[in-house]
Amino acid sequence: MVDHPPLRVIGRSEFLPQTIRDRARAELPFPITFELSDSIEGLQRVVSRPASFDVYHQWHTVDLTWTARAIQPIALERIDGGAEILAAARARIGDTGVIDTVFDRLFVQPDGRLGSAPAPSIAMLPCMHGVDSFAFHEDLFTLIDRDEPHSWGWLFDPRWTGRAALLADPVLGMIEAALATEASERVSFADLGNLTIDEIDQVVDTLIRLKRRGHFRRSWRNYEEAAELMRRGVLVQSMFYPGFVRLQRGGMSVHMADPIEGMRGWHADVCVSAATGGRMLDAAYAYLNWWQNGWPMACLSRQGYYGTLPERVRPHMSAAEWAYWYGGAPACEVLPDPFGRPAVPAGHRRPGGSHRERMSRARVWNAFMDEHTYLMRRWQQFVAP
Repeated sequence: MVDHPPLRVIGRSEFLPQTIRDRARAELPFPITFELSDSIEGLQRVVSRPASFDVYHQWHTVDLTWTARAIQPIALERIDGGAEILAAARARIGDTGVIDTVFDRLFVQPDGRLGSAPAPSIAMLPCMHGVDSFAFHEDLFTLIDRDEPHSWGWLFDPRWTGRAALLADPVLGMIEAALATEASERVSFADLGNLTIDEIDQVVDTLIRLKRRGHFRRSWRNYEEAAELMRRGVLVQSMFYPGFVRLQRGGMSVHMADPIEGMRGWHADVCVSAATGGRMLDAAYAYLNWWQNGWPMACLSRQGYYGTLPERVRPHMSAAEWAYWYGGAPACEVLPDPFGRPAVPAGHRRPGGSHRERMSRARVWNAFMDEHTYLMRRWQQFVAP
């Protein structure tokens, strides 16, 4: 469609690697422009200027984008597999062991609010989910016993001052810093996903104290920066799984932690701008349905993510890939990353086990806290030079 305006898609780099962008452009009958945004500024742009995009790959932001009226309802009748989404929601309501938060605020209720009760429209198309923790280098075992239980407290441990790092995102970073504060300071927060002002102060004051001591090498914005920090000598740091896969492919002796305190759960979904209409809206639905065909979710599964509808993913993965990534089995052969490059060595077993086992370890889920404005102000005090 030469005369069709391009569909404007915004998302983080880990959800839109080049292989997905290239294939979407090749398989969909209209031009697409992709804009990668790995910072909070991307979300601010989505909320304040919905006319500047058509599709947004969101994670943990739907409450904010929906309240700001930046996104529009998605009609399930126009989604391939809409019945499967309804069935998954009904099956998982109350199941806190898998991806309950996806369905907590998925459906548009009659009063316009978001909820778990199945309805004809959804606020976001569920695509991917997973759990994150932190990574550590094999050299750490020269400083600690190999059998020492993994703990979020390692992020703050003075034994490797100057060789630790955090992610820069204030929402995710605050949650991980709160997990580390609990573990290192022997405190307990009532709700890690919704800290009070006093709790935010406690976490940030701890971060600032550690920063002044030179504890943190620096913070990172995306998985590529995280991988580069580890290559430059960081021993312990926050890590998205794609960064770990990249390091593993490069032959680095690095481990993903399975912390005793649990992991940080997340889900990533696709939203449609409130300003998109007409044939651009038709194109947006075509793009959403392209994601539903299973191949994009299989592609991202090769970097450690899980498709929300796994049975749509399975036909696009080999038996060995499925057994490793979803079944928790040791790799029976060398497995590729999303770009087709050898990444997982034969015999490697993913820490945490199968899909269900790993998701059951979600201690807290990504979320915007009630005191988000205050959180942002305090976080800026921490990251400021």
